[in-house]
Amino acid sequence: MQSGFAAWVRDQIAARGYHSPEEAARALGVYPSQMRQWTRIARSPTPQVMRRVAALFDAPVQELLIAAGFMTEEENRPLSPTRTSLQQLSNKQILDEIRRRTAGDVGGPPIPVRVNGVLHTPGGPPTVFVSST
Repeated sequence: MQSGFAAWVRDQIAARGYHSPEEAARALGVYPSQMRQWTRIARSPTPQVMRRVAALFDAPVQELLIAAGFMTEEENRPLSPTRTSLQQLSNKQILDEIRRRTAGDVGGPPIPVRVNGVLHTPGGPPTVFVSST
C-alpha cells in the first residue's frame, strides 16, 4: 500500500502538468529514480526527504506532514485569534499562570521571583524592597 505522501507527490506531478515522474525529475533537477521512488514510497518519508520535496514543489512543509500522516488538518489550523498574547498580561498575571500550571510539580520548593522590586513567594505575601539610594 502506498503512503499518502506518495499520492501527494503523484498529485503534484499531475497538477504541474508533467506527463511522468521522469519528466518532473528532469525539470526539478533530481534523479528520475528518486522521483519514481517518492511516487511509490510505502512508508512515511524521513524529515530530510519531506523538506527536499517541499522545496522542489514549492509547497509548505505542513502540507507534506499531513500527506505523510505526521499531522492532521486540525493540528494545522491557526491558533485562535482570541488567545491572549503575553504582551497583554502583567508580569504578575504571567507568574500566577506559571504557578497554576506547575502546582503539582514536585521539583523542590517554589522559587521566589522578583518583579518590579516586589518579591513574589508562592504561598506567602509579596515582599517590597526599598532601596536606600
